[in-house]
Amino acid sequence: MYNLLVVDDEEIAIRGIEKGIDWSSLPIANIYTAYDVEEARGMIAEHTIHIVLSDIDMPNQSGVDLLEWVNEHYPSTVTIFLTGHADFKYAQQAVQLDCFDYLLKPIDHNVLKACVNKALDKVRGLEKLAKIRVTYDKFYEQWNKQRPILIERFWQDVLHYRQSVAQQHLDSTMHTYALPLYADSPIRAVLVSIEQWREEWSARDEEIMTYGVKNAAEEIILQDDSGHIIQDGNGILYALFYSPKDEYSETIADRCKQFIHQCKNMLHCHLSCYIGEEMEVRQIRTGVQSLLALERSNVSATCAVILERDHKGTLEHTAPQQVHFNDWALLLETGKQTELSMRIDECFDQMQESKVDYTYMASFYYGFMNMLFQWFSKKSVPMTDVFANKEWEVGENVLKSLSRMRVWTQQLSMQVTEYANQNGKDVSQVVEKIQRYMEENLGEDFSREQAAEHVFLNPAYLSRLFRRETGFSLTDYLVRLRITKARVELEKTNIRISDIAVAVGYANFSHFSKLFKKMTGLTPQEYRKKYQEV
Repeated sequence: MYNLLVVDDEEIAIRGIEKGIDWSSLPIANIYTAYDVEEARGMIAEHTIHIVLSDIDMPNQSGVDLLEWVNEHYPSTVTIFLTGHADFKYAQQAVQLDCFDYLLKPIDHNVLKACVNKALDKVRGLEKLAKIRVTYDKFYEQWNKQRPILIERFWQDVLHYRQSVAQQHLDSTMHTYALPLYADSPIRAVLVSIEQWREEWSARDEEIMTYGVKNAAEEIILQDDSGHIIQDGNGILYALFYSPKDEYSETIADRCKQFIHQCKNMLHCHLSCYIGEEMEVRQIRTGVQSLLALERSNVSATCAVILERDHKGTLEHTAPQQVHFNDWALLLETGKQTELSMRIDECFDQMQESKVDYTYMASFYYGFMNMLFQWFSKKSVPMTDVFANKEWEVGENVLKSLSRMRVWTQQLSMQVTEYANQNGKDVSQVVEKIQRYMEENLGEDFSREQAAEHVFLNPAYLSRLFRRETGFSLTDYLVRLRITKARVELEKTNIRISDIAVAVGYANFSHFSKLFKKMTGLTPQEYRKKYQEV
């Protein structure tokens, strides 16, 4: 049901509309009246008014003044003008202010009633529109809250080859997430490498503390600049600047120094920042790979700010090594064919753009085959089990054609990943070597830096690799090894518990006891008593 307000300075006119018309056939619940604009405003503020039926020419303020006020404060209210003056000026103002209709007195009651009925149709339309707006606002609010997560997932998909970097795909997706970017827009990436925690954190503790580092990076590195701080699927943090300037790298470097200092003092961690060169959005994978290469090669500097431009000569010198076969090998082992296929396509796109020669093609072939030979050797798998028709053999026609080499590379990688998926997965030689290193040095003080030195890797890179392949942080894995060894000793020997604690690397007996109970649900004493009585 709807409410009608009649506004006129003549009482007889109001009574004629209120009492002289049979409104029973229309869904009119109440008819309110007012004798001037001021009184009309009060009625509209006090009641929900759907239709205003107003005279134009009234003392002090006119119906046009009322319509202006209604449009500003109650835009869903529909106004119909009644007037005894056929003045073009009034009619013109009424049209400009979107009056529903303009009727001249005296008017036939049936005509007025029909006009009000049409106005009710507009009221219903406005109500539907209002409901749609409420629903839209609700979903928009929810989407806006989720937008940072969606944007982070978008960048993760780009970096991990789950999102195409073709211009039409990038532009469309970035528009969906309201990112102020196009495929050819400039962007700059800063890799934040967490090198060491000063405390012995569990995997969950590390995740919480990493979240703190991420927030600090947003406040200190990004500040008010357009961009985002993202964490990729391997736990690496990146600061992405959406509108970088060449001369701005020094400002970013100063912020990174402040960030490193704050994290060292407040968040108990040592980290370094690797600042990339400006690039186009569609080149972000190549740019990030360059930063990861810088991080992998850095085995000496810690808590440092490293600019890619300062190492550009080195990177250019090693251009033939841009194909990261070690990363490809890991994808082969874990059976991630889709991601590997996208990496292969991007690699060949770059080769096509660079117009590589026969020598480079041959170098790629031998590099790719060396990776496969190492994989087969590690798995003790005869190549003929996977390549029954000796598909690894290529002729000159393949080496001289990028398109044929691309098809050949994709085919071999697909066969190997299918074999890996069917025959189980394993950890890489690097992780296996670290696991043996931990087992052989169980009673010694463990240092991530020493472990990384043992396999000639950057400590932060090793931590990510170990977690990705085993599902455990280095610290959690070591704790499990130590407690497992302690359980064996408690079950099978009568060695003093304090001596067992020292033997597995815990000089602090209280700390050992807490960790043991956390993993087994029993204290060492309770555990020995329970299992030696069996």
